[in-house]
Amino acid sequence: MDKKRFLIGLDIGTSAVKGALVGEDARVICTKSAPFEYIIEGEGRFLDPEGFVSACESVIKALADVSPEPPSALCSCCASGNPVFLDENMKPLTPIIGWQTKVSQEDLDKVYTEKEQKDLYRVCGWPLGHGMPAANLAYLSVHEPEILKKTAFMAMSAEYLNFRLTGNWGLSHSMATPSYLTDQKNGVWNLPLIKRFGLDETKLPPIFPKGTVLGEVTDEAAQSLGLSRGAKVVLGTFDHPSGAMGAGVLEEGDLLLSCGTSWVELFPVPDRDFALSTGGLVDRFLIHGAPWCVMKSLTSVTEKINALREGFFGVIPHREFDGMVGEAPLGCGGLRFNFDADDKERAKGFEKHFIARAIIEGAALLLKENLEKLKTCGLRAERITAIGGITNSPICTRVLGEVIGQDVKTVNGQSAGAVGSALLAGMGIGLYGSEKEAFEKMSRAAEKEKH
Repeated sequence: MDKKRFLIGLDIGTSAVKGALVGEDARVICTKSAPFEYIIEGEGRFLDPEGFVSACESVIKALADVSPEPPSALCSCCASGNPVFLDENMKPLTPIIGWQTKVSQEDLDKVYTEKEQKDLYRVCGWPLGHGMPAANLAYLSVHEPEILKKTAFMAMSAEYLNFRLTGNWGLSHSMATPSYLTDQKNGVWNLPLIKRFGLDETKLPPIFPKGTVLGEVTDEAAQSLGLSRGAKVVLGTFDHPSGAMGAGVLEEGDLLLSCGTSWVELFPVPDRDFALSTGGLVDRFLIHGAPWCVMKSLTSVTEKINALREGFFGVIPHREFDGMVGEAPLGCGGLRFNFDADDKERAKGFEKHFIARAIIEGAALLLKENLEKLKTCGLRAERITAIGGITNSPICTRVLGEVIGQDVKTVNGQSAGAVGSALLAGMGIGLYGSEKEAFEKMSRAAEKEKH
């Protein structure tokens, strides 16, 4: 009898790496996580490459240790474009540069014309911001050009992990988008852009469709991590599309609320031009279904929630905070936080439970306002599913629905991105024929587990 196969999915987030172990029947067996430790220097947020790889490998090994058989496929999604610059021996010249590292507009203006900054959105699908590789390259070209001269290869964090596991380089169209360095429609690197920094296709990972098998883990990696010999590494997606797959947000009319470090609204759509017309972040989405999705991001919302929460209440158990949120009525007596520097002044005279709920309602109202704007662009939100850390709290998730005015369900919560990656690993090795088939199989397995 053939042995059953087991899959590992990783969600390489901003603050931590989360992992899920999934059986070939798509049953979620267990989840694990490990935090990242950043080096913060002014506007910079950096990860030690070895520490990053160790954190990811610790999750892989923890999942493999509880797997009934050594896992036979692995797939990762990643939060954003976090570049690392490598020498000719593929050794890091720099730390991994976190996407929250801010590059000044002055530096962007020195490297990109106003027209180039404006036109980049239509080319790569994301409007140029003050972080991510295109901005990091601008900073280095102005302040540290010697690093670019020494650079033999540039990758992002997930691709660096995959290289360490397999010895091969590659990334998916979806994972390439947050670099801001691609021609998204044609699925290739934006050569006129990258050449100004001394880069070309030989210094960047090749781009493939998502679900492509990049290669097999090395024998050394398989042995040390507890994977099967010849385990496949499958190319994943940007994290929110992976979360959508793990939560079953697969059709037009579905809306994903992805509440991680940033809070993101994701809509499956059939057409890239339509997606661009909304002004949101555009990504290649399903292999079998809506081929594109559009996202609107509220940056670092969870960090702002945590800052307010600790500012008012200190470090308290989640249960205690949730209890206060549940005691206050919708509207919080008129108190609203906009996450500004002077927000604490707004709360004078309000009781603790009003303050607690207003922190969550403030974030929910930002989501609602974004949603209303996106609806005017023709996007539909007939069914809403939430994932991410906030779904650990049924009370806070309920508040989201009350503020938005629609039912909000949760599927796979904080682990949806990792589960989506695991399902994509299964597609990559031929276990599932489509995203919908994989999710429906997972749903049946979860229902069977309940009974």
